[in-house]
Amino acid sequence: MSTPKNHASQGETATSTKQRVRDTSRLLNQLLTSRPAYSEQWLRHAKRTGGHVNQSAIAKVFDVYMFDSGEGDFPSSRVLKDRISRALSGAVLTPQTLNWFIEAFDMPESDAVRLRETLNGRTLLAPGISHTLRTQTELAHPQRHRTISLMERYVFGPAGNLRTRHTRQMIRAAEDGVESYIFNHEPEVQAIDVLQGGRLGRRFEYGKGLKGVEIVLETPLNASQVTALEYDATFRDGLTSPTQVRRAAYARAEQFSLTVQFSELCKPREAWWCVWDDHFARRPLEEQPVNLRQNSLVHFLPYFEQAVVGFRWGW
Repeated sequence: MSTPKNHASQGETATSTKQRVRDTSRLLNQLLTSRPAYSEQWLRHAKRTGGHVNQSAIAKVFDVYMFDSGEGDFPSSRVLKDRISRALSGAVLTPQTLNWFIEAFDMPESDAVRLRETLNGRTLLAPGISHTLRTQTELAHPQRHRTISLMERYVFGPAGNLRTRHTRQMIRAAEDGVESYIFNHEPEVQAIDVLQGGRLGRRFEYGKGLKGVEIVLETPLNASQVTALEYDATFRDGLTSPTQVRRAAYARAEQFSLTVQFSELCKPREAWWCVWDDHFARRPLEEQPVNLRQNSLVHFLPYFEQAVVGFRWGW
């Protein structure tokens, strides 16, 4: 009786391994095409683009990484291209090959953790969150775009002070003539620098205390056209140590990654991932405990809309 059970167990393990590789490959392809920080690296080496990852261009990125890092255990060019092809097709993806992707594209901890945990089978895709807001929020302008990828990183200093908020995102126009994007930010922001995609425009205050600034796009978008934005917010010195960060989405935002990075000298003793029903609500609608990963809080959502999400913690 024990032999059939053992065979079944081995079959289940093999199937599970293949599924983890396919899931990781799918996530890797998604990141390489949707994150401007990655796609720009391989696109500069691509002779043709068709909306999919160009494997030869990926190999060029690996060559640059190998030369700059002095990595000595890379395989030959032919073998390397074969491993890249197998990884991106979901046929074979080893931890070593995945580490090469992470290092060659200089991926932040948030994306590296998602990829490694997916390959190891230690995580399931978090569900999206939608329509938790109890009232309709007044906006500075009607929202005429959709966010198709969004990555935010908050950085805290050694005294527990909030220093910077860095944002990378891609937006798609929902109609013709989209000329600007409104960045909603904390009142304590001292300066905003647009690094890619536009320039600063008018400032707004609306929604019973929300503050925002217009980012005028370099080129107006027509329906379905896409552009990338990257910008930094710097906070005033001398602020009391915050104990939470929040991000709201009124229209749908996809591929959302939120990271809060702390100093080794000042880390939270406990923390929670939260969902609120209003941007200024005191108590979360939902919350779940989370652990620090290398001095950072990290969470990913495939999408959220009409919701406010983020982290809170205790020092």
